[in-house]
Amino acid sequence: MTAVIITVIVFAIGADQVTKALLSKGAMQFIPGFIRFEPVRNEGMAWGLMNGVSWFVSAVSVVTVIILAVLIWVLIKHRRKMHPAISLGFAMVIGGAAGNLIDRIALGYVRDFICTEFISFPVFNVADIFVTVGALLLGFMFIFTKSGHALFAAVFPDEKHGGGEAE
Repeated sequence: MTAVIITVIVFAIGADQVTKALLSKGAMQFIPGFIRFEPVRNEGMAWGLMNGVSWFVSAVSVVTVIILAVLIWVLIKHRRKMHPAISLGFAMVIGGAAGNLIDRIALGYVRDFICTEFISFPVFNVADIFVTVGALLLGFMFIFTKSGHALFAAVFPDEKHGGGEAE
């Protein structure tokens, strides 16, 4: 299972960085009336929030590194107890977040390029897709499955109920 997790993380980072490099040259129609690719410098956070507030974005970058470290630690420490879908969700979030963090550190901004034409929605990239799908998968698993409940209890033990034992 460890090889699959590493593969997903590396694939997410690679797919993100390769698509950003390929699509950074200029706008191009992908599916007319639906999606176009148009490079955008996102100097803010998700969806361009706090754009131009460099101290805040720098702070978020530091927090991102800390969160990535915690996610990797949880994944390593509890991987044997994890349902494969939970491992996959963690790997997707880690890979996507790392892809955008690479941009932020190397360039000072994140390269977004996927523009929806059928609905007004912020421009995004492949890393954002990995983070979103991974987070939705984790949310579903933690809310609706016994294995998600057990992992949550192991990571966040409740002292009142015997130190994290799942009921």
